[in-house]
Amino acid sequence: MFDFKPVNIENCTFRCSEYGESTIVFMHKGETSADQKEPYEILTETDLKPVKMTALYMLNDWWTRPAFIRSFQDIPKRTQVLLIQSEKECFCILPLAYQNFKTQLAAGTDTSFGLRVFSNTDIHEECDQPLFVMSHDISARRAAGKAMCTMAEFMNLPLRTERPVPEMLKYLGWCSWDAFYRDVNEEGLIAKAEELSAKKIPARWMLIDDGWLSTEGMKLKAYEPDRVKFPHGFLPMTEKIRKMSEIEWFGVWHAVCGFWEGIASENSLDCDEALHFTEDGNIYPDPVKGTPFYMNWYEYLKKDGISFVKVDGQSTVANFFRNYMPAPKAAEGIAHDIETASQLFDCNVINCMGMAMESIAARKLTGISRNSDDFVPAKGMDGFREHLLQNAWNSLYHNILYTCDWDMFWTKEADAVKHSLIRALSGGPVYFSDRVDESVTSIFRPMTYLNGEIPSLERSLIPSDSCVFEDPLDHTVLKLHNYGMTADRVSGGFLLFNLTDSKLPCSFSPDEIEELDSSLNYVVYDWFSRKILTKQDISSLTLDATEYGWYVLAPQGRHMAVIGRSDLYAGFTAVKEWDESDDHDRIVLKESGPFCFCTGSSVSRLRVNGIDRTDDLQICDNLCFIDCEVKNESAEIVIEWN
Repeated sequence: MFDFKPVNIENCTFRCSEYGESTIVFMHKGETSADQKEPYEILTETDLKPVKMTALYMLNDWWTRPAFIRSFQDIPKRTQVLLIQSEKECFCILPLAYQNFKTQLAAGTDTSFGLRVFSNTDIHEECDQPLFVMSHDISARRAAGKAMCTMAEFMNLPLRTERPVPEMLKYLGWCSWDAFYRDVNEEGLIAKAEELSAKKIPARWMLIDDGWLSTEGMKLKAYEPDRVKFPHGFLPMTEKIRKMSEIEWFGVWHAVCGFWEGIASENSLDCDEALHFTEDGNIYPDPVKGTPFYMNWYEYLKKDGISFVKVDGQSTVANFFRNYMPAPKAAEGIAHDIETASQLFDCNVINCMGMAMESIAARKLTGISRNSDDFVPAKGMDGFREHLLQNAWNSLYHNILYTCDWDMFWTKEADAVKHSLIRALSGGPVYFSDRVDESVTSIFRPMTYLNGEIPSLERSLIPSDSCVFEDPLDHTVLKLHNYGMTADRVSGGFLLFNLTDSKLPCSFSPDEIEELDSSLNYVVYDWFSRKILTKQDISSLTLDATEYGWYVLAPQGRHMAVIGRSDLYAGFTAVKEWDESDDHDRIVLKESGPFCFCTGSSVSRLRVNGIDRTDDLQICDNLCFIDCEVKNESAEIVIEWN
């Protein structure tokens, strides 16, 4: 459909191959002379005519963020996804990391974009390399999804829906990083567990982040924890915490190749056959034969009470094995080693610092991947804006292959409610990192059930199509949306943020959430003001500077629209059964609690678990509330109609 032509490289041709709903563009390059080094910098002529573009580029070796641009000349270095809006439709150009080569986008001219093709080694032979996928659709989100699905099919990668979500990550968790940084120790973890238990905060897992390892400088010395910080290892501590709190699962952090700079020359690992020794004296797990390094480690950790791992720094692999192995092959080899060993933990892994495309495309078993740079408490509102921007736009492509992890947060922080909202509605893990005695109980109440389970949404929180090409720090309200199930019906919601310093108008429509049933009418419920919005209300919304709102879209049934548990952000997912008949509706809640519905019909009787509660029903402008006690048990609500 569109023509792509290299204009500045000799002995180089492109060919386009239709693949599924997309096009894959291949480069054929003749043998390169030995005195010519990579990368290839290819100026690519195209008849695509952008009106607006959003480039998702590597701000460092590990994370991407959006840049809102208008010309190919403005494409940032190391762009790995380019979304293009033309006059009629949207396009996605997705550079590939495959076998010997990796491609990234770069600045071009008015009629061409740049491609940077490199390997991390000196490869001079003739090659036939897939450069990028190009997809198109009326929706930018769907164009990105088509491109990622094409890459997955071409490279035999499972999609997000085919990857496991570890059981513990379905519950609220706590991480040691922002609480202790590298000063984490047994005494501090026990103190935190005591606080969680005393405050009845239902955290079910604990992640021991960087700081526990036995190291020499920035290199790993041993599989065992630092005996000064953990004098008895992990097992006695984990058993004690399990007995005194609701925490059931424990995880530990480690860097992808052991520690940040690999493995110390004097170590007790006893697995030299699984290691790679560089000419300059560095030691790393070997990408080809490194499985025993991780297998031995994980076997030890499992015996010591550990249930899962967080593997950090994954996109540094290309740097560690530069001039030894091409970046995609090195990433795939190390990922294979880790994932093979992680089967001891049922593939319970949080992948982190791994958003370079060779890392994204390397993993074939694990399902969780960090989606942004770190939450940093000291950065305040500026940090929140950047954190939200990265997570929202990265989810457009990252969520196709992975359940996106939006990172930890502090509940004792000025923007804690906003942070809790985006975590609870992110569709991924929810965990916090408060210091001892600083967790704020009220922040958790709208986020979890009493047992710590997170009300489940079906994908990551993403920007509405109308926002994809607009900078929300400039002049527009950011509209994010997600969806989940109310029994067997689809509900959804819009999370709106005004990230600017000015008052701004905004509006939204159920049509913007493609997963909603277009045959149904949807009632809009303002979660914070506890009222139903009319079409006129929605079309004339305004948000003050830094204001935000959460608006639930509830499907209209015969007699009513079910809002669900009114005390939970995603309370519509608490409804596990909804049966309708001519004279009554029957609702079963997963957990008992305050229930809300909207109706234009007249209620003759309402029973909760067989007890008549009609007189307790509060009705205001067709919005009905019944205040049921929050209990860790299901509740049956039967509403009879006149």
